[in-house]
Amino acid sequence: MDTLAFLLNPLVVVFIAGLVVVFALRPQQRARARAQAVAEQTPALTELASKLGGFLSGPGEAAAWTPRLQRSRFEPELTLSFQRGPWHVRVTEASVARMDKNLLAHEHWVEVATMPLPARELTFEFFELSFEDGFVHAVCGGQVRADEIEFLVGMIIETLDRMPVVQPRDPTAVL
Repeated sequence: MDTLAFLLNPLVVVFIAGLVVVFALRPQQRARARAQAVAEQTPALTELASKLGGFLSGPGEAAAWTPRLQRSRFEPELTLSFQRGPWHVRVTEASVARMDKNLLAHEHWVEVATMPLPARELTFEFFELSFEDGFVHAVCGGQVRADEIEFLVGMIIETLDRMPVVQPRDPTAVL
């Protein structure tokens, strides 16, 4: 009976109602944060897409090429696809809801279509390349600016150009 009296105490009822409201609004806060992040990044990536002769895919259309990244808990939001020389490149911005005060965690995936090679990972000074399923990819944590994306892609392409066993391919080609 004491438990019931405690739960019916007006202060406890108000506290429980407050918790319910906070947790009910959490998904809306995440959705707003996700929409704001996309809105902030879209103009810079649109400009970069036009500069690189590529195109930008928004929410609902954004996707990774690599099967492992497709199964990631991160949700793709924006995808920039372009060609640099013979290399087909896709840069995907993805996010996932977090439980702490930062509502979203971000990642950027840089993927390049290659002829299939044995799965392996190569670590370099600024990035790690993973080879698998006919793609090479690098994952960058956090928000990455458009100029940093361009620089990183340039470094990755330069590295692949120095690896004679790595050959470019069309990502739509069936392997």
